[in-house]
Amino acid sequence: MTVSAVFFDANGTIRSGWRALFFLVLFGFVSVAAQAFVLAATHRFQSETADQRLVGLVGLAANLFIAVGAAWGCGWLFEKLPFAAFGASFSKGWLRHLAIGNLLGLLAIAFAILPAFVSGNLSFAVTVGSSSEIAYQIGISLLFFALGAAFEEALFRGYILQTFARSGLAWLAILLTSAIFGLVHLANPAADQISTVNTVLAGIVFSLAYLKTLDLWLPFGLHFMWNFAQGSIFGIEVSGLKFLSPVSLLVESDHGPKWLTGEAYGIEGSVGCTIALLLLIAAIYLFPGLARDERVAELSRPRHVTPTGS
Repeated sequence: MTVSAVFFDANGTIRSGWRALFFLVLFGFVSVAAQAFVLAATHRFQSETADQRLVGLVGLAANLFIAVGAAWGCGWLFEKLPFAAFGASFSKGWLRHLAIGNLLGLLAIAFAILPAFVSGNLSFAVTVGSSSEIAYQIGISLLFFALGAAFEEALFRGYILQTFARSGLAWLAILLTSAIFGLVHLANPAADQISTVNTVLAGIVFSLAYLKTLDLWLPFGLHFMWNFAQGSIFGIEVSGLKFLSPVSLLVESDHGPKWLTGEAYGIEGSVGCTIALLLLIAAIYLFPGLARDERVAELSRPRHVTPTGS
């Protein structure tokens, strides 16, 4: 193998690994600069009594914009692809995919909770308080979960997964991005082996959801509703974090054990979650109404190397 072959394929295109690395470096550099700017710009608005999620929303919006912009730029620069190839445009079936994702996300989290609820180890009571305060808190949480899910999908199921898939290496990208997804969440409070396995498995679920439709609307719907239902409906910690949804429609009462309820990490740290995620994989492939837009499918087809003469 020549030195050139390490960087370029037989068509003269930069190899997918280098494309993905360039995207990560570009995103990381711009993101760090943007977050520093956001913190400086919002410093005067921060106080002990301020809702810190409002600052977080600005940071999430910046990271989402940067991830989408970097993906678009890399797709055009390296592969001469339009924005439609990224899977975030209003392609055929996008709204249906989003709705199905929301439905499956809600059903999956409800099923994950079911074993602990039926056993009596997890119970719920209706939240009592000012309706205006509850509405405000849930509204802010909804925006936070929506932007958070959109950013994570754009980053983990965006250009990296997609550019490897166009090289016929989708399986490698799924393993890499899902492992990183799990490792990132390992730093969350109360994370353990079960929660990490579940987070890696969730990364695989979202990746398969993208590959099923070749758009990000299905995985975004799954991811958003999974988190929103946990935090703002059931009042459960989302990946060990409670501040994202301090007020919810229901109040959780957790009696353990951790393998069944997830305790301080939330239901994502339970075996019920593991089963729900496995069932979700089956649902993605069996649920009616999930189809690819042919134009996006053509743009996303693996780029086969043209044979060269001897």
